[in-house]
Amino acid sequence: MYGKMYTNLLAWGIKVMNDMYKEDIEARWQLLVWRTVIAICGVTFALSWILYGVHRVEKNIGSGLYMLEYIFIPMAIQIITLVVCYFMIKADNISNEKKNYVVIGLIFVSIGVISFTYYSVLPLIMLPILTIVATALFADQSLTIWSGVVVAILTVIDMVRYHFEYTDSVAGLNWVGVLSIFLLLIILLCVMVVIVNTHTKALMSSIMGSYNRQVTLMSELMIDPMTGLYNRRSFEDSLEKEIERAEQTGAKSYVTIFDIDHFKEVNDTYGHSNGDIVIKALCKMMKEKSKDMGLAFRYGGEEFVILFHDVELSKVMNIVEDIRTEFRCYYFHFMNKDGITCSCGVAEYIKGESSKAWFNRADSALYKAKESGRNRTVISE
Repeated sequence: MYGKMYTNLLAWGIKVMNDMYKEDIEARWQLLVWRTVIAICGVTFALSWILYGVHRVEKNIGSGLYMLEYIFIPMAIQIITLVVCYFMIKADNISNEKKNYVVIGLIFVSIGVISFTYYSVLPLIMLPILTIVATALFADQSLTIWSGVVVAILTVIDMVRYHFEYTDSVAGLNWVGVLSIFLLLIILLCVMVVIVNTHTKALMSSIMGSYNRQVTLMSELMIDPMTGLYNRRSFEDSLEKEIERAEQTGAKSYVTIFDIDHFKEVNDTYGHSNGDIVIKALCKMMKEKSKDMGLAFRYGGEEFVILFHDVELSKVMNIVEDIRTEFRCYYFHFMNKDGITCSCGVAEYIKGESSKAWFNRADSALYKAKESGRNRTVISE
């Protein structure tokens, strides 16, 4: 568990960027849009209820049926829709595409209820404009077309009702012509949004391609390409962060430095390509055996480090000795003898110590291991 936590701490910059890959960017953008739409619709509902109440007072209309038909029923529809929409976008078992449809449906209700209740021309105009334009936020062609069809149907229904129920107020109005203009507006809006969606997707694809290349480059700058371990620069950054953590929490932290014994002889005798095989073998052991409690780095040519956090010395020694023993017994096909050895120096962090002093103590312990005959581990005092 620690290995995963510490890896995230070490590579926090990469982790933040990786979290913003295309899927995550879209998810965050959609969540922002969903919340914004819900907030706007909520404010719209509240304002409409206030205006309805003011209208009743100004016109001196009785409170009974008016309140029920023009305030309470529309309010109930809007609240139910708003609540259902809120819980649906929070549900994990519903796809983002379906959630987009739900949010657009909320806009239908927020504008449609007002238009159908009051036969107001302004909401009638806003219905196709807001609903179709809102689909551009999701760059979804099918959602735009679907919204256009629904808006067209609702517009026809609303205009017909407006014509027959408000005959006196619209005398002389060519409602067929007005309806034709609305339908033409809907078609033009759909076409425009579809074109915008196409260009938006192409632009996003280009941006994400460039972004992913930058993320890959940053990852490569922190990783040793041959061994797959984090490099020296990453280790130095991590050492400083580990000191901060140790100072804050009081947890025990250890630096362990591994060095392959007589590695120069390996290169001179068997060649540098075989020397690379030796390095990779040791690094693989270090990475696998320390992943639950520490993080491994390549510090130099044949020097490697494991940084342990919040773990007892006994467990650190078990891992170090396990690595050292397995490496000694490892069979390299190009050698005339069984494996080669490595030495290790271990140092526990002392409160108030600098990163340089901490590392130097581990390095001194490694030097003592070398001076004592190699193939052993020495703990710094």
